[in-house]
Amino acid sequence: MTRIARFWLPAFLLLWTGAAAPAAQGEKKISMKTAPPAVREAFEKQFPQARVLGVSEEKAPDGMLYEVESEWRGRHYDVTYKSSGALVSVEETIPMAEVPPAVAAALKKEFPSAKVVRAEKITEGGVLSYEFQLKGGPKKEAKFSAEGKLLASE
Repeated sequence: MTRIARFWLPAFLLLWTGAAAPAAQGEKKISMKTAPPAVREAFEKQFPQARVLGVSEEKAPDGMLYEVESEWRGRHYDVTYKSSGALVSVEETIPMAEVPPAVAAALKKEFPSAKVVRAEKITEGGVLSYEFQLKGGPKKEAKFSAEGKLLASE
């Protein structure tokens, strides 16, 4: 195999298999300075003195969405806003000790051999749910209602 083929073949396969997902999904990295003023103001009001790790914008059916990835008070947050500054969702990484007992029991029942890699508390449209990244089981992700009902898994 030539040097050129060794370089371009992996790059082609990466793009062809969809491993470059954020670009394929229309998500674009931006700086906080270029986010709409309403988004910056809403984020700074809700998360004062948070450390911004990254910002992205994505076209949605009803307009642009802006996701701010940050650390605040020792926690990791992904916060999504509309361009108007209206809050869409908050994803907070939490320790398993903060997962409600009903959710933890349902997780153990549905995925007994899986290990939790990350637990997130999600608030979207005023509705609370919990999402888990899993390892060692048949599924990689699982989402539960606050009452412990399995909502989705993949």
